[in-house]
Amino acid sequence: MTSEEARIKARYPKAGPADYILGGGAAVAVLAAIVLVALTGVRNSNPDVVAMIRGFEVPSATEITAEVVVQRKDPSDPVECRMYAQAESYETVAERVVEIPPGADKLTSIDVTLKTTKEATAIRIEGCRVAD
Repeated sequence: MTSEEARIKARYPKAGPADYILGGGAAVAVLAAIVLVALTGVRNSNPDVVAMIRGFEVPSATEITAEVVVQRKDPSDPVECRMYAQAESYETVAERVVEIPPGADKLTSIDVTLKTTKEATAIRIEGCRVAD
C-alpha cells in the first residue's frame, strides 16, 4: 500500500454498524415525512365547504353587496361564512357571519349585504364551516 492509499484509508474509514443504522433511520424519517405530507394534502384538498365571491358592488357609502357561491359536500348541511369588508385604508369596516340554509344543490349562490361604517372598497370571506 502506498503512502497515498494509506492516507486516504485513514481519512475515510469503513462504515460501521452505527453508520448503517443512522442512514436507515434517516431514510425512514424522510419516507414518513413524504407520506405525512401526501396524506395531509389529500385530506385538505377536498374540504366540506368552500366559498368564493363571484362579484360585488358598493351601492352607497354605508353598504356593500356581494354574490357568494358556496359549494358543499352535503347540500343538506347548513353553512356559516365569516365575511369582512375593507376600506381603501385596509381597515375593517364591516363584519358579518352569513348563514346559508340547507339546500338541494351542492352549489348555492346567495346575495349578501354588509352595512359598513365607511365606504368599502373590497370584501372577503375569512372562512366557511358546517354549522352545528
